[in-house]
Amino acid sequence: MHTSDEIYHRVLWDPRFDAERFVMGIAERGAPTKRVLLGDFVPGGEIPWHRVVFFEADGQVVWDRASGIDRLDETLVGHIGPVPAPAPGDVLAVPSTNRTAVAWLPPAELWPPIQHIRREHDRQIRRWPPHVNVLFGFVPEAEFARALPLVAAALAETPPFTARLAGVHWFGHREDATVWLDPAAADHEPWARLRESLELRFPLCGSHSHGYTPHLSLGRTPDPHPLARKAEALLGPMTALVDGLVLLSRRGDEPMRVRARVLLGSGDVRHPENPALPGNPPPPPPV
Repeated sequence: MHTSDEIYHRVLWDPRFDAERFVMGIAERGAPTKRVLLGDFVPGGEIPWHRVVFFEADGQVVWDRASGIDRLDETLVGHIGPVPAPAPGDVLAVPSTNRTAVAWLPPAELWPPIQHIRREHDRQIRRWPPHVNVLFGFVPEAEFARALPLVAAALAETPPFTARLAGVHWFGHREDATVWLDPAAADHEPWARLRESLELRFPLCGSHSHGYTPHLSLGRTPDPHPLARKAEALLGPMTALVDGLVLLSRRGDEPMRVRARVLLGSGDVRHPENPALPGNPPPPPPV
């Protein structure tokens, strides 16, 4: 595997690469990984090379220290590239609401240890199932009929993939922190691709000003270190197939519920609220 400084200098000085396509991930103690344009990074400055944890090209990981991904040369033959833009009519420019989301739910067999931690530390446990948001907020539920074909088209562009849930991190807030499990420990690329495919079709949804960090929230606490240690001890590395995303919505004071499920690779739609439809996932286990 190449070192981070080798990757940096190859991109910078090899004329076959366009440095403007590349972003570097910088690890910061007690904070989310910071994304820096490769052209803005200053080698030999305050950031040592061991704190460079990944490189992305067009939003897709091409080098990752933790997982051993090292495929920079694929960018030269077109394997890495931007998500195809949708046709002009395949866009739904509707303002978002925080009462809906497009998310991945881990399989039921992974719920018990996650819920064990959330019961004690997550005030949102009765509002949200264990989940990884791909797009939040999303369009209002009243627009789901128009949104579903666009979600299906977006998800058809990414085949099912195996996610590795490993590593506990936190987002620091003014008075506390949100502790989370990393579902993209093996590869950030398919998550980023799903996010970009959806953002292109729903331009008024999600946050386009900040980098997307897939995460499964475990709880919120003033001191994240004890919760992080507890989660690391109880949650060993887990793998799960990401073969579909769900559309969630919240009606009145109800919790977030699944209104539809869309399969990756095919874009097939399932409606969990209609038990007569074949292929619907089983109901999630109780909190």
